[in-house]
Amino acid sequence: MKNIILSALLLGFGAVSLAQGPGDDVRRFRIGLKAGVPNIIGGNAEFVLPVLGNRLAPFVDYSTFSLEVEEVDTSFDFFEIGSNIYFNTQGTGLYASVSYGKFNLDGTYTDAETIDGELFEGEATGEVEISTFNLKVGAKLGRKFYFRAEAGYGFGDIPQEVVLRGTVNGQPAEGREEIPDVPGIGDNGLLVANIGFGFAF
Repeated sequence: MKNIILSALLLGFGAVSLAQGPGDDVRRFRIGLKAGVPNIIGGNAEFVLPVLGNRLAPFVDYSTFSLEVEEVDTSFDFFEIGSNIYFNTQGTGLYASVSYGKFNLDGTYTDAETIDGELFEGEATGEVEISTFNLKVGAKLGRKFYFRAEAGYGFGDIPQEVVLRGTVNGQPAEGREEIPDVPGIGDNGLLVANIGFGFAF
């Protein structure tokens, strides 16, 4: 995943000199931070292509961190790739966005039970993987230093429980935990909303 992001950034930097023509004042490469749902907080990179009147801008977002949620040690990874389609010819202002998003949640449980109601020995682990097709609208304000806001919906199958794996009496065992109800998340998708800021070159 990190190699994909690094490659995208290097391609973006390398393409800036090729894309920038005489008299072209479009700041094509943007790098910044986004905070919201489902990404929580993470990095963002965008490159405005010199096609369709500077309206097409592929982007990539990435977040990763660990935290404790309801006494469960959780690690979180989020990746999104897609393209913004700007309504004007400067790669700023209002835009629509189409993207693919994927995030993984890995949890470590210290007080969980198996399907038969027995306590796991030591720790049990569970993983949730969610992939969504996202449609958003947004606005980017500013040129060198910019602010952006986005809102939309991610379509996908959202699991309602976590399968836990651990041991009981030295033997492999499974358990299940319901995922808590979270506003904006349903069986068929989730709300997407974030704000961000960064610099354009």
